Amino acid sequence: MPIAAKSGIRPLFGAVAAAALVALSSPAHALFEDEEARKAILDLRARIDVITRDYSAQLRNLGERLERLEGRSQGSLTLQNEIQRMREEIASLRGQLEVQTNALTVTQQRQLEQFATIDARMKRFEPVQVVIDGKNATVDQAERRAFEAALAQVRAGDFKGASVAFEQFQVQFPESAYAPSAAFWLGSSQFALKNYKGAIATHKAMVAKFPDNPRAPDAMLNLAYAQIESGDVRTGKKTLKSLLDRYPRAGAAQAARDRLASLR
Repeated sequence: MPIAAKSGIRPLFGAVAAAALVALSSPAHALFEDEEARKAILDLRARIDVITRDYSAQLRNLGERLERLEGRSQGSLTLQNEIQRMREEIASLRGQLEVQTNALTVTQQRQLEQFATIDARMKRFEPVQVVIDGKNATVDQAERRAFEAALAQVRAGDFKGASVAFEQFQVQFPESAYAPSAAFWLGSSQFALKNYKGAIATHKAMVAKFPDNPRAPDAMLNLAYAQIESGDVRTGKKTLKSLLDRYPRAGAAQAARDRLASLR
């Protein structure tokens, strides 16, 4: 019986430990996602419980047999020897249970730590909530980082770098919630570089595509300025008047009035 009791447990523990170690040795990108990770951990805990219950049942069985033998021993040398062997087997079994339970606990902890690391890495790529032009939007983190990096170049006065960055942003994220802002800052950077042709095209497209965006009046004002600076004063005046008609209460409207007055 002692041999059978031990051999019934070792294969089960070996399978659990092997499965756990395979999971730990796999590359980070091949590991489970959040929900699968939780299921794997719960499964590991369940297997630990099975092993613990199995060992405990064997210990209880051996303990009961030991009690019966002790009650019947009454000086019998044979029974006393059997009792001593059972005591040794119980002590060995308890030792094995402690060692294997500790090994599984360590494996489980390693899995938890690795899953936590993977979860932290995954969060770097999860969409985030942001406020763009006064409205809530969900964007990818890479998308947000790209926009903020391009805008930082505008603030630093690197309009050439900003132009390149915003052009790349538009190609990479054509449907982004940042699209109106990206177009506005691209046109503004082009204007700062005296690339009036580019600024005219960018601002005109922005106003046409996003007429209700809060930046549309400013984009229209910049469009007029670019037209005037490029030598097309007549079209610039027309754009300024159109701005006043479409956005009479916008902050850009007063600037449009002042520029029209200076052109008369």
